[in-house]
Amino acid sequence: MKKRITIAFIGIDGTGKSTHAEKISSWLQEHEIKCIIIPFHKWMFVDKLKTLFGKYVDSGRKQNSLSPYAPKKNTLAALLKPPIALLDNILMFYLSRWKFKDYDVIIFDRFVCATLIKFKALNYHVNWLRPVWQNIRVDIGLVLDAPIQQSLNTIDDRDYHILYTNEQLAIEKGEYLEMAIKHGYEVFDTSEPLEEVHEKIKRYLGEILFSRSLKE
Repeated sequence: MKKRITIAFIGIDGTGKSTHAEKISSWLQEHEIKCIIIPFHKWMFVDKLKTLFGKYVDSGRKQNSLSPYAPKKNTLAALLKPPIALLDNILMFYLSRWKFKDYDVIIFDRFVCATLIKFKALNYHVNWLRPVWQNIRVDIGLVLDAPIQQSLNTIDDRDYHILYTNEQLAIEKGEYLEMAIKHGYEVFDTSEPLEEVHEKIKRYLGEILFSRSLKE
């Protein structure tokens, strides 16, 4: 395998991206593959900006709210958040590739496209940025897919969450499946039992990364 292969787990909320990223990281390290996970829902500088300007761009966004989060399109948040978040994510991607260049595998838990896809579902202005976020890619993309109701149930079970509508998640789901077709990313149905999905992901990655003997 070549050095520094990038893998991204993407998909709608509640499909097990973080769980499968951790399990695959552990599996790779068992085979002495130097691996690290980069969580893309963490930010480089946006959190600091939110501390200063959050009340202006995140008004109405409350965790554990009983009402879905649906900001109006013609708001300051809808105009400012997409390009700022995109810049943050792009910097994170390229800085991670440079910082961990001596690693065999970098796993991204979510990716650049995920933030902009979420913003699109929330009716933000993102289409003018599509040529950028839709064309930044990794070596191996894994789209975790699940029925929308399963996603909603998983979100609801979390201690801290933002509530989204069926329509918003449907937009996201469509975008991820489109990304899979565009870039040849593999799609995994995570409505199946966790360990069965994990074994399928292992087999898929094994065929790409390892020799047949090591894969077994």
